[in-house]
Amino acid sequence: MKKAILKGNLAAICLSLCCALLLSAFMFNYRMTQKTQKDLATIAQVSALLVQNEEDAQSVAAELAKNTGLRVTIISESGQVLADTEKQPEELANHLNRKEIEQAQKTGSGVAVHNSDSLGEKLVYAAAKTADGSFLRISASYNSLVWDLLAFWPMLAIGLGVGLAAAIPLAKRQSAVVTAPIAQLSRELAEVKEGGTALELHHYPYPELRTMAADINQLSREISGNLHRLQAEKEKIDYILDNMSEGFLLLDEQQRILTINDAACKFFGCHRMLVQGKELSVATSGKEILEAVDSVTKAHQDSAQGQMKIAGRRTIQAAVSRVREGDGGLSKGAIMILTDITEQIGTVKMRQEFFQSASHELKTPITSIRGFAELLCSDMPLEEGARKDFSSRILKEAGRMSNLIEDIIMISRMESGDITFEKERVNLADIVKESEDFVRALAGQREISLEIEVQPCNYFASHKEMTELFSNLLVNAVRYNYPGGKVQAKLTKEQGRPVFWVFNTGEPIPEKYRQRIFERFFRIDKGRSKESGGTGLGLAIVKHVAVSYGIDLKLEVEPNGNRFILRF
Repeated sequence: MKKAILKGNLAAICLSLCCALLLSAFMFNYRMTQKTQKDLATIAQVSALLVQNEEDAQSVAAELAKNTGLRVTIISESGQVLADTEKQPEELANHLNRKEIEQAQKTGSGVAVHNSDSLGEKLVYAAAKTADGSFLRISASYNSLVWDLLAFWPMLAIGLGVGLAAAIPLAKRQSAVVTAPIAQLSRELAEVKEGGTALELHHYPYPELRTMAADINQLSREISGNLHRLQAEKEKIDYILDNMSEGFLLLDEQQRILTINDAACKFFGCHRMLVQGKELSVATSGKEILEAVDSVTKAHQDSAQGQMKIAGRRTIQAAVSRVREGDGGLSKGAIMILTDITEQIGTVKMRQEFFQSASHELKTPITSIRGFAELLCSDMPLEEGARKDFSSRILKEAGRMSNLIEDIIMISRMESGDITFEKERVNLADIVKESEDFVRALAGQREISLEIEVQPCNYFASHKEMTELFSNLLVNAVRYNYPGGKVQAKLTKEQGRPVFWVFNTGEPIPEKYRQRIFERFFRIDKGRSKESGGTGLGLAIVKHVAVSYGIDLKLEVEPNGNRFILRF
């Protein structure tokens, strides 16, 4: 900028000097012409006094030309040339129509500049009227402006050089003075860009720069405000994306990752900084997922899906959709949502297994009831004892099927949330006693001793769910016991919180089954379980109630039996 200003100043100075020199030359030429005309007019008027008659015209003209060095012409009143110092009079035409002669006829003297027909050059003429009525005219060479410039060009060049020599330092200084505040403005702008304070208006000597600095400060404040708002919005979006349980990716048309959240990084097992801006294949090698993205970005499908396994057991599903036309200039990009569907798959599988198990469990008593009923309805002669035995078996299987259906309905409604139980403040000791009354008859049939100790414990819960919790544990302890065995139960408090445990004698549960016993319809000894009348859902109900209330359910295996512990 400084060089440009310097060049501009020098060009302006050169143009100004040239114009000034040309104007000076013009004025000089004009003044010289005026002076020449005036001097010639004076000489002509004085010389006209010497001409007395036409006879001595030639001698007078010659004498004047000799003394002045000028061309002298004497012209009669009729315009005929009487004498001329450059040409013979007879060679010259009538001069009555010459401008200087016409003026002299009117005023006594005249001055004009025009070409000479006889000499073929431009001359300055001055004429004066003599005493006898004739005219005396003198002329001198006329130098035009071009000729003056050609004559004086060395001096003009020297003047131009001197002017430039004086102007260059001044131009440099002026350009430095002009650009110094601009350079300062540029430096302060760099500081503002790096986070400095606003521009100080009083630092700049020119009003234009102060106005510019004020506008820059205003623009800087607006940009800073917009950046803060954008940063805040970005942080909100990042916070939302990073707190999503689903993985989120935004891809461009080249399948480069523009945005990826923490969940997606976790699913892919990659680091955000290492994959941001890279192709999707850098983050994952899942074939189905890459094919789904190809379908959207290359085959231009609206959506596609794919799955991949992670950590050996978990299943991730990717839903890829094409970015719609006009959505942020990414009309050929794609959005990917990653969802962990392991639990969904497990739920579906568990539901299928549940219905299969329930169907199988119901099939056995139904088959027995049908078989005994067919025997009773047949024409086969049966003794009264056999008929009663078949009837009792039908009743037993019907009761077993009824219990099974009730348990299936109970656990299904509890898990689906279709049934809600009203909660209230209950005394757990009373509910344990109620469950004891229900179980004692079953224990008596099997000759199993039942010892239960309780301590008053208030708890906010559903009476129905607590009944299911305690009664199923107690029934389980009685059914999976051996004849003559015992069941011990105790409700107490530890650190102000209720604790209930049930111990039953019998075979210790093998380690490989200690987690599976809480699964629906799981039995270690299926034959023995069916014989005891168990449905295989008791401990599943216990676990569901415990989980819903946040109760810690624990199994402790002892050499002579098993102990279930509930810590509320």
